[in-house]
Amino acid sequence: MATSLDGIVTGLNDLSLSKNRVNESQTSDRAVGGNLGKDEFLQLLVCQMKNQDPLEPEKDTEFIAQLAQFSSLEQMQNLNETAVNSQAFGLVGKAVVLNTKSTNGNITEVQGVVDYITMKNGSAQLSVNGQLYSMDDLVEVKQSYAEVQKYLPSVEQTAAVYDKSNKSFVDININLGSGNYAASSVAVMVNGEYIKSDFLSFENGVLSIAPGAFDQLADGDYKLSLYFDDPYDTAITDKVTVKVMESGISKDENDTKEE
Repeated sequence: MATSLDGIVTGLNDLSLSKNRVNESQTSDRAVGGNLGKDEFLQLLVCQMKNQDPLEPEKDTEFIAQLAQFSSLEQMQNLNETAVNSQAFGLVGKAVVLNTKSTNGNITEVQGVVDYITMKNGSAQLSVNGQLYSMDDLVEVKQSYAEVQKYLPSVEQTAAVYDKSNKSFVDININLGSGNYAASSVAVMVNGEYIKSDFLSFENGVLSIAPGAFDQLADGDYKLSLYFDDPYDTAITDKVTVKVMESGISKDENDTKEE
Protein backbone atom coordinates (compact mmCIF):
# COMPACT_ATOMS: atom_id res chain seq x y z
CA MET A 1 0.00 0.00 0.00
CA ALA A 2 1.44 3.38 -1.01
CA THR A 3 0.58 5.79 1.79
CA SER A 4 1.93 9.33 1.98
CA LEU A 5 3.98 10.42 4.99
CA ASP A 6 1.39 13.11 5.78
CA GLY A 7 -1.30 10.45 5.78
CA ILE A 8 0.63 8.30 8.22
CA VAL A 9 1.23 11.22 10.61
CA THR A 10 -2.42 12.30 10.39
CA GLY A 11 -3.57 8.75 10.97
CA LEU A 12 -1.42 8.36 14.04
CA ASN A 13 -2.73 11.64 15.40
CA ASP A 14 -6.31 10.48 14.82
CA LEU A 15 -5.52 7.20 16.55
CA SER A 16 -4.01 9.04 19.51
CA LEU A 17 -7.05 11.30 19.87
CA SER A 18 -9.39 8.36 19.48
CA LYS A 19 -7.52 6.37 22.08
CA ASN A 20 -7.64 9.26 24.54
CA ARG A 21 -11.41 9.53 24.09
CA VAL A 22 -11.78 5.81 24.71
CA ASN A 23 -9.65 6.00 27.87
CA GLU A 24 -11.76 8.87 29.20
CA SER A 25 -15.03 6.98 28.75
CA GLN A 26 -14.05 3.41 29.61
CA THR A 27 -11.15 1.21 30.67
CA SER A 28 -8.97 -0.01 27.80
CA ASP A 29 -8.66 -3.74 27.12
CA ARG A 30 -4.92 -3.41 26.51
CA ALA A 31 -3.22 -6.33 28.18
CA VAL A 32 -0.61 -5.85 30.91
CA GLY A 33 2.86 -5.45 29.44
CA GLY A 34 1.87 -3.30 26.44
CA ASN A 35 0.44 -6.02 24.18
CA LEU A 36 -2.25 -4.98 21.70
CA GLY A 37 -5.77 -5.82 22.73
CA LYS A 38 -8.78 -6.18 20.45
CA ASP A 39 -9.76 -2.51 20.85
CA GLU A 40 -6.32 -1.31 19.74
CA PHE A 41 -6.35 -3.76 16.83
CA LEU A 42 -9.71 -2.48 15.61
CA GLN A 43 -8.61 1.16 15.97
CA LEU A 44 -5.50 0.47 13.90
CA LEU A 45 -7.62 -1.15 11.21
CA VAL A 46 -10.04 1.81 11.10
CA CYS A 47 -7.09 4.23 10.99
CA GLN A 48 -5.58 2.27 8.10
CA MET A 49 -8.85 2.38 6.14
CA LYS A 50 -9.27 6.14 6.71
CA ASN A 51 -5.78 6.97 5.54
CA GLN A 52 -5.29 4.69 2.53
CA ASP A 53 -4.13 6.28 -0.71
CA PRO A 54 -7.30 6.96 -2.79
CA LEU A 55 -5.25 6.47 -5.95
CA GLU A 56 -4.08 3.06 -4.87
CA PRO A 57 -6.65 1.73 -2.35
CA GLU A 58 -6.16 -1.59 -0.66
CA LYS A 59 -8.03 -4.55 -2.03
CA ASP A 60 -11.09 -5.71 -0.13
CA THR A 61 -9.47 -9.14 0.30
CA GLU A 62 -6.73 -7.53 2.41
CA PHE A 63 -9.31 -5.94 4.71
CA ILE A 64 -11.20 -9.22 4.95
CA ALA A 65 -7.98 -10.98 5.96
CA GLN A 66 -7.34 -8.37 8.66
CA LEU A 67 -10.92 -8.64 9.91
CA ALA A 68 -10.41 -12.40 10.13
CA GLN A 69 -7.31 -11.78 12.22
CA PHE A 70 -9.31 -9.45 14.45
CA SER A 71 -12.02 -12.10 14.89
CA SER A 72 -9.38 -14.71 15.71
CA LEU A 73 -7.79 -12.38 18.27
CA GLU A 74 -11.14 -11.74 19.94
CA GLN A 75 -11.93 -15.45 20.13
CA MET A 76 -8.51 -16.18 21.64
CA GLN A 77 -9.03 -13.50 24.28
CA ASN A 78 -12.49 -14.82 25.13
CA LEU A 79 -11.14 -18.37 25.33
CA ASN A 80 -8.32 -17.24 27.60
CA GLU A 81 -10.76 -15.38 29.86
CA THR A 82 -12.98 -18.48 30.07
CA ALA A 83 -9.99 -20.67 30.95
CA VAL A 84 -8.82 -18.26 33.67
CA ASN A 85 -12.31 -18.06 35.19
CA SER A 86 -12.65 -21.86 35.13
CA GLN A 87 -9.29 -22.15 36.89
CA ALA A 88 -10.46 -19.69 39.54
CA PHE A 89 -13.43 -21.84 40.56
CA GLY A 90 -11.02 -24.72 41.17
CA LEU A 91 -9.17 -22.64 43.78
CA VAL A 92 -11.93 -22.72 46.41
CA GLY A 93 -10.46 -24.24 49.57
CA LYS A 94 -6.90 -23.82 48.32
CA ALA A 95 -4.15 -21.98 50.16
CA VAL A 96 -2.85 -19.15 47.97
CA VAL A 97 -0.34 -16.31 47.91
CA LEU A 98 -1.28 -12.97 46.33
CA ASN A 99 0.72 -9.84 45.60
CA THR A 100 -1.31 -6.63 45.65
CA LYS A 101 0.00 -3.28 44.42
CA SER A 102 -1.02 -0.04 46.10
CA THR A 103 -1.50 3.26 44.30
CA ASN A 104 2.07 4.31 45.19
CA GLY A 105 3.48 1.07 43.76
CA ASN A 106 4.17 -0.80 47.00
CA ILE A 107 3.72 -4.58 46.83
CA THR A 108 1.94 -6.34 49.71
CA GLU A 109 1.93 -10.13 50.06
CA VAL A 110 -1.34 -11.73 51.17
CA GLN A 111 -1.65 -15.38 52.24
CA GLY A 112 -4.82 -17.25 53.02
CA VAL A 113 -7.45 -19.71 51.88
CA VAL A 114 -9.88 -18.99 49.03
CA ASP A 115 -13.34 -18.99 50.62
CA TYR A 116 -15.37 -18.45 47.45
CA ILE A 117 -15.28 -17.04 43.92
CA THR A 118 -17.44 -14.21 42.60
CA MET A 119 -17.68 -12.71 39.12
CA LYS A 120 -17.22 -8.96 38.61
CA ASN A 121 -17.40 -7.39 35.15
CA GLY A 122 -16.82 -10.80 33.61
CA SER A 123 -13.68 -11.50 35.66
CA ALA A 124 -13.26 -13.88 38.59
CA GLN A 125 -12.56 -12.39 42.03
CA LEU A 126 -11.03 -14.45 44.85
CA SER A 127 -12.29 -14.03 48.41
CA VAL A 128 -9.31 -14.38 50.78
CA ASN A 129 -9.34 -13.32 54.44
CA GLY A 130 -12.62 -11.48 53.87
CA GLN A 131 -11.29 -9.37 50.95
CA LEU A 132 -11.76 -9.72 47.17
CA TYR A 133 -8.70 -9.99 44.92
CA SER A 134 -8.23 -10.21 41.16
CA MET A 135 -6.84 -13.34 39.55
CA ASP A 136 -4.03 -11.08 38.29
CA ASP A 137 -2.83 -10.81 41.91
CA LEU A 138 -2.36 -14.58 42.24
CA VAL A 139 1.30 -15.67 42.40
CA GLU A 140 1.20 -19.09 44.08
CA VAL A 141 -1.26 -21.89 44.83
CA LYS A 142 -0.41 -24.11 47.78
CA GLN A 143 -2.03 -27.21 49.15
CA SER A 144 -5.64 -27.13 50.32
CA TYR A 145 -6.30 -25.93 53.85
CA ALA A 146 -7.29 -29.46 54.91
CA GLU A 147 -3.90 -30.74 53.74
CA VAL A 148 -1.86 -28.06 55.54
CA GLN A 149 -3.77 -28.20 58.83
CA LYS A 150 -1.40 -30.83 60.21
CA TYR A 151 1.46 -28.33 59.85
CA LEU A 152 -0.38 -25.46 61.55
CA PRO A 153 -0.22 -24.58 65.27
CA SER A 154 -2.38 -26.67 67.58
CA VAL A 155 -3.45 -26.69 71.23
CA GLU A 156 -4.07 -29.66 73.51
CA GLN A 157 -7.46 -29.87 75.22
CA THR A 158 -6.96 -28.37 78.67
CA ALA A 159 -9.17 -27.86 81.73
CA ALA A 160 -7.17 -25.92 84.34
CA VAL A 161 -8.01 -24.57 87.78
CA TYR A 162 -6.67 -21.28 89.14
CA ASP A 163 -7.07 -20.77 92.88
CA LYS A 164 -6.50 -17.17 93.98
CA SER A 165 -5.75 -18.40 97.49
CA ASN A 166 -3.17 -20.88 96.29
CA LYS A 167 -1.72 -19.32 93.15
CA SER A 168 0.12 -21.45 90.61
CA PHE A 169 1.05 -21.46 86.91
CA VAL A 170 -1.54 -22.53 84.37
CA ASP A 171 0.22 -24.76 81.84
CA ILE A 172 -1.06 -25.45 78.32
CA ASN A 173 0.55 -27.87 75.86
CA ILE A 174 0.78 -26.20 72.45
CA ASN A 175 2.46 -26.88 69.11
CA LEU A 176 3.70 -23.85 67.18
CA GLY A 177 3.49 -25.76 63.89
CA SER A 178 6.21 -26.77 61.46
CA GLY A 179 8.00 -25.65 58.30
CA ASN A 180 6.65 -22.63 56.48
CA TYR A 181 3.41 -22.92 58.46
CA ALA A 182 4.96 -22.46 61.93
CA ALA A 183 4.19 -19.55 64.24
CA SER A 184 6.82 -17.60 66.13
CA SER A 185 4.57 -16.26 68.86
CA VAL A 186 1.15 -16.64 70.46
CA ALA A 187 -1.25 -14.21 72.15
CA VAL A 188 -3.80 -15.27 74.77
CA MET A 189 -7.15 -13.63 75.42
CA VAL A 190 -9.51 -14.18 78.36
CA ASN A 191 -12.81 -12.45 79.04
CA GLY A 192 -12.32 -10.16 76.03
CA GLU A 193 -8.86 -8.89 77.01
CA TYR A 194 -5.35 -9.99 76.08
CA ILE A 195 -3.15 -11.34 78.86
CA LYS A 196 0.01 -9.24 79.10
CA SER A 197 3.09 -10.87 77.63
CA ASP A 198 4.84 -10.48 81.02
CA PHE A 199 2.65 -13.31 82.30
CA LEU A 200 3.45 -15.65 79.39
CA SER A 201 6.42 -17.97 78.88
CA PHE A 202 7.03 -20.86 76.50
CA GLU A 203 9.42 -23.77 76.88
CA ASN A 204 9.53 -27.31 75.49
CA GLY A 205 6.04 -27.12 74.02
CA VAL A 206 4.42 -25.76 77.18
CA LEU A 207 2.84 -22.31 77.39
CA SER A 208 2.82 -21.17 81.01
CA ILE A 209 0.61 -18.40 82.35
CA ALA A 210 2.09 -16.93 85.53
CA PRO A 211 0.18 -16.37 88.78
CA GLY A 212 -1.59 -13.04 88.82
CA ALA A 213 -2.92 -13.18 85.27
CA PHE A 214 -6.39 -14.19 86.49
CA ASP A 215 -6.52 -12.28 89.79
CA GLN A 216 -8.91 -9.61 88.48
CA LEU A 217 -11.48 -12.14 87.26
CA ALA A 218 -14.54 -13.10 89.24
CA ASP A 219 -14.98 -16.73 90.19
CA GLY A 220 -16.23 -18.82 87.29
CA ASP A 221 -15.29 -20.77 84.18
CA TYR A 222 -13.50 -18.97 81.35
CA LYS A 223 -12.59 -19.91 77.78
CA LEU A 224 -9.11 -18.94 76.64
CA SER A 225 -8.52 -17.89 73.03
CA LEU A 226 -5.06 -18.44 71.55
CA TYR A 227 -3.97 -16.48 68.46
CA PHE A 228 -0.86 -17.52 66.52
CA ASP A 229 1.11 -15.48 63.98
CA ASP A 230 1.50 -18.30 61.43
CA PRO A 231 0.74 -17.57 57.72
CA TYR A 232 -2.94 -18.42 58.32
CA ASP A 233 -3.30 -16.47 61.59
CA THR A 234 -4.59 -19.58 63.35
CA ALA A 235 -7.07 -18.87 66.14
CA ILE A 236 -8.03 -21.59 68.62
CA THR A 237 -10.87 -20.67 70.95
CA ASP A 238 -12.41 -23.95 72.08
CA LYS A 239 -9.58 -25.99 73.57
CA VAL A 240 -8.71 -24.36 76.89
CA THR A 241 -10.91 -23.58 79.90
CA VAL A 242 -9.79 -22.15 83.23
CA LYS A 243 -11.87 -22.40 86.39
CA VAL A 244 -11.13 -19.36 88.54
CA MET A 245 -11.92 -19.79 92.24
CA GLU A 246 -10.90 -18.69 95.69
CA SER A 247 -10.80 -21.54 98.18
CA GLY A 248 -9.65 -19.39 101.11
CA ILE A 249 -6.94 -21.91 101.88
CA SER A 250 -3.40 -20.66 101.37
CA LYS A 251 -0.55 -22.88 100.26
CA ASP A 252 1.02 -22.83 103.73
CA GLU A 253 -2.27 -23.86 105.34
CA ASN A 254 -2.71 -26.64 102.80
CA ASP A 255 0.83 -27.95 103.45
CA THR A 256 0.16 -27.91 107.21
CA LYS A 257 -3.01 -29.96 106.81
CA GLU A 258 -1.19 -32.52 104.69
CA GLU A 259 1.49 -32.95 107.42
